[in-house]
Amino acid sequence: MAAAKKAPGMPGKGDTVFLVDGSSFVFRAYFQSMNQDRKYNYRADGLPTGAVRLFCNKMYQFIRDGAADLKPTHIAIIFDKSENTFRNELYPEYKANRSAPPDDLIPQFPLMRAAVEAFGLIPIEKAGFEADDIIATYARQAAAKGADVVIVSADKDLMQLVDERISMFDPASGEGRKAGASKMGVRAERRIGVDEVVEYFGVAPDKVVDVQSLIGDATDNVPGVPGIGKKTAAQLIDEFGDLDTLLAEASTIKQNKRRENLIEFADQARLSRKLVTLDDKVDVEHPLSSLTMKAMDATPLVAFFKAMDFSTLTRRIAEDYEIDHAKVAPDARYLAGPAEEDAPAEIADDSPKTPETLAARMEAALRDASFDLDAYETITDPETLAEWLAVAAETGQLGIAVRMVDGAPMVSEIAGIAIAIGPNKAAYVPLKHAMRDLMAESNGMPPEEALPLLTAALKAPGIAKISGGMKRDFLALQQAGIEVTPLDDTGLLSYAAEAGAGPHDLATLSKRYLGHTPIEDRDVMGTGKSRVPFGDVSLDAATRHAAEEADIALRLAPLLRQRLVASNVTTVYQTLERPLLPVLARMEAAGILVDRNVLSRMSSDFAQTLARIEVEIYELAGERFNIGSTKQLSEILFDKLGYPGGKKTKKGAWSTGAQVLDELAAEGFPLPVKLLEWRQLTKLMNTYTDALQEDINAETGRVHTTFSMAATTTGRLSSTDPNLQNIPIRTEEGRKIRTAFVAAPGTKLIAADYGQIELRVLAHMADIPQLRQAFADGLDIHAMTASEMFGVPVKGMDPSVRRRAKAINFGIIYGISAFGLANQLAIPREEASAYIKRYFERFPGIRDYMDAMKNFVREHGYVTTLFGRRAHYPEIGTSNPSLRAFYERAAINAPIQGSAADIIRRAMVRIEPALAEAGLSTRMLLQVHDELLFEAPESETDKAIDIIRSVMVGAAAPAVQLAVPLEVDARAGKSWAEAH
Repeated sequence: MAAAKKAPGMPGKGDTVFLVDGSSFVFRAYFQSMNQDRKYNYRADGLPTGAVRLFCNKMYQFIRDGAADLKPTHIAIIFDKSENTFRNELYPEYKANRSAPPDDLIPQFPLMRAAVEAFGLIPIEKAGFEADDIIATYARQAAAKGADVVIVSADKDLMQLVDERISMFDPASGEGRKAGASKMGVRAERRIGVDEVVEYFGVAPDKVVDVQSLIGDATDNVPGVPGIGKKTAAQLIDEFGDLDTLLAEASTIKQNKRRENLIEFADQARLSRKLVTLDDKVDVEHPLSSLTMKAMDATPLVAFFKAMDFSTLTRRIAEDYEIDHAKVAPDARYLAGPAEEDAPAEIADDSPKTPETLAARMEAALRDASFDLDAYETITDPETLAEWLAVAAETGQLGIAVRMVDGAPMVSEIAGIAIAIGPNKAAYVPLKHAMRDLMAESNGMPPEEALPLLTAALKAPGIAKISGGMKRDFLALQQAGIEVTPLDDTGLLSYAAEAGAGPHDLATLSKRYLGHTPIEDRDVMGTGKSRVPFGDVSLDAATRHAAEEADIALRLAPLLRQRLVASNVTTVYQTLERPLLPVLARMEAAGILVDRNVLSRMSSDFAQTLARIEVEIYELAGERFNIGSTKQLSEILFDKLGYPGGKKTKKGAWSTGAQVLDELAAEGFPLPVKLLEWRQLTKLMNTYTDALQEDINAETGRVHTTFSMAATTTGRLSSTDPNLQNIPIRTEEGRKIRTAFVAAPGTKLIAADYGQIELRVLAHMADIPQLRQAFADGLDIHAMTASEMFGVPVKGMDPSVRRRAKAINFGIIYGISAFGLANQLAIPREEASAYIKRYFERFPGIRDYMDAMKNFVREHGYVTTLFGRRAHYPEIGTSNPSLRAFYERAAINAPIQGSAADIIRRAMVRIEPALAEAGLSTRMLLQVHDELLFEAPESETDKAIDIIRSVMVGAAAPAVQLAVPLEVDARAGKSWAEAH
């Protein structure tokens, strides 16, 4: 019988798999760097990089030379994903006594992973598991295939894995130190096999776990058995054979204290065994075959080292791989400040540096750098433009600002593009400007000359493009056939660092951080009847305005990147903000087809209904009046008809707001009911059926909304021009609006909607066993809640009871009051208060969660989502009780709503490549909070639905392993309404 063939890339006999404990290396490299000259530990702009440098040195040594006279055929660099793992669920105190990482190590964590990628490898990690568990999984798998395994680590917890095929390698405390270094006070490099494990623990590797279960671990807060050390534990395991036998026969031990402790703390020993036993069956994302060593492309590594200012490493790599490093631009993604010779003294000094102080100093330095708008240039020839872009290639960064002739990118051509390569070194490249300045030698640069040069720079991976409105600029350039990458947006950088702390537009950020008030559009283009399109303003005015915008963006970027590091939210920007920007731009460009005839018919129908309602209103009022006039309406309701409960505004007029009409309608008065119907239909007509017809693009026949990423505190997207996220769906008339959104011929619309995602997030965050179980079992969550609260069976439940439970479920998330719930359910306030009290009694974890959020926001001024996004509430300390209560309710809701928003953002970023990988042309059109809308060719609808649902269901992982499953309802139809 023929032997089975080895899978491509899978290690086997004769192969050596290196498993590097990246997390332990991070800390070891950091503390080594602290013993070296300070100048080697910080980049010129003050970014701490010493640990990264030593980490890269060791990485290169492993890849080039191997270790212990072995060279790897496969290699994996493995990190801890987060502090909390399955062990914390077993024992919440696990690792609880560990101190926080040093301030100047924190910003180096993401750089370590970036370094691994620069080496052409995959940084491997998995939420819920430690690096040791992943190492154990790979080690067992590789050994089972006949390969030799070298675990690069000195961690004693990994010694349980050692056998005839699996060994460890301790790379020692000093760089390049060999045997004998211990004489100098530094531990030498050494290979750890079975004999070394026996020497250390006193038992063979297969008994290490039993010994560790007895002795515990003070570092990881593993309890063990009091009074039993390593030597005694080894003797006991050697005598009794294993832990279970020892604990079963502990009563036979002669030493009194030892016997008593083993009996009293037997369960503690068993718990300790669970904590120290490595999980060697982790469902790893990257298979063994993906760890194969490949020929390294050294150029990305040189680019990374140059960005880090690692001059020695840069030269070494360049020499070894025969690369002219002078021709390699620094990796723009990791440039965060000025070059060393240009670094402000406040930043380049030798005083202590933390992320917080560095951000403050950088802000001060940039604020002191004045603006000289007269220094800006107008570029009208290709030679000059090429010279400017060559500088950008050298520095690795380019500020940009795209200005349209008149209007949004979907309805206008590009007037010109501004670029900035340094403070006050900014210019405007006019492309389509009218001749207004008769003395000017030129009114622009021919696009056929400018665009090829600009395209090369805007696509260059070594140049970071920075804008104060990148989505607008990306969309405009995309319409011109130019894809911008890599990109940064100052508003999103600010938003990721300080959502809720204020506006994030370029002008506000310029005033806040640079102390500079920029030119406004109205200063250049005028207002009202005197307004002129930007494409018609003089070149001098256009240059000053556009170039200033690019200059400001370039100056803000390093400061804001540093604030990300200081706030520990770099990952939020890199995974939730920046990658979503081009996705949204493509969605805006795609638009959605709207049937004008359907809207027109609805407007006609609504108008007829409104006419009928108006007649009924006049009859009930006893006279004709202007229904839209607050003054006339208030006189009818409270002066003429004498309705109760009237409330006066601060100006003394009667209030006729929705809440007042709702209360009157709930009391059975017919006129308020009709007024509410009239208002609803009027809003639908004005906002949608009439207005949407005006929003249809004449060329595409579609409506192109604009998504705002930084408009909410929680991370939710908003939609404007037109707003497509607030179309009412609770009324029949509102649902009809969606029938006008239709699929193009030969396609269908797919609506994919998360089911009760915020309740699922709440169940996870507040750890509510009943809710978790109900979601796991696929139960009707509102019926289950009603059954828990009111003691009624789910089967045959009165719909009104379920409706009340539903109102409470969703109301709790938004911090609903007894007054609010009473209004919503049309019940007495006392009854509503009793419902809420009973709810917290049945689900005490929710009250604990709410109290925890209130306490946290009072102390810190912000709360966080599951993915690290911060929602800031700077006014939480206000002395106004009502306002303070409002902020507290917002702080309770923000982690839930924000986590749900983060999940759908993660899904949106992943869906595009997933569809493309499957060879599908399905495209995403809209996002409406928990719902995504797609347009798919009819032939690929079913396959697209499967992919979309799969990505959305798994969107939280691997960053967060939710304790409840996510569910997605995805359907297709010829209209948005039909897809529901």
